[in-house]
Amino acid sequence: MHSSLTLISDFSIPDLVLMMQGSIWISSNSQGHAQSMTLVLRLLIQPFRRGMFELGTLLEQSKSNSIFTSLQVILADDDDGNRTVTKKMLEKLGCRVSAVASWFECLSALGPTGNSYQVIVLDLQMPEMDGFEVAMRIRKFRSRNRPLIIALTASAEAHVWERCLQMGMSGVIRKPVLLQGMADEL
Repeated sequence: MHSSLTLISDFSIPDLVLMMQGSIWISSNSQGHAQSMTLVLRLLIQPFRRGMFELGTLLEQSKSNSIFTSLQVILADDDDGNRTVTKKMLEKLGCRVSAVASWFECLSALGPTGNSYQVIVLDLQMPEMDGFEVAMRIRKFRSRNRPLIIALTASAEAHVWERCLQMGMSGVIRKPVLLQGMADEL
């Protein structure tokens, strides 16, 4: 339910349907009130190919050819669904990803030494402490060893990029996350 509320607040239903190349219909009852809604979305499913397991999976092949191979990334997003999808996309690019569900887990994983994370992908809309505050804390306590911080947001507002720069972030990935957009930003 949380991800639906977040998505709907940042995008209208018609916008989402258009982005997913779908259609939407609303049926009315005899009094003219909305009775039901039909939503058809286009999903791309790759067909099973017999030879792909003989040569290794496509994911393994893309990892071995990726410029992001062995890039250490920590992903902080409080939404389970978004976190899972974003993690899989980062892994598809070849990154080694640790995913956490809160600002506290993110700061704890970084610790005083910062481990070996080179990139932090940080959702801006986390509860209790937003991504801007987390980025500010990381920059304050990790001035020597500065990983890149990339914001993850569904906001389309123009001032978001400027505020990210002010907080020491290096980039912004917009939701819904697209693989090529993520690769371009990294």
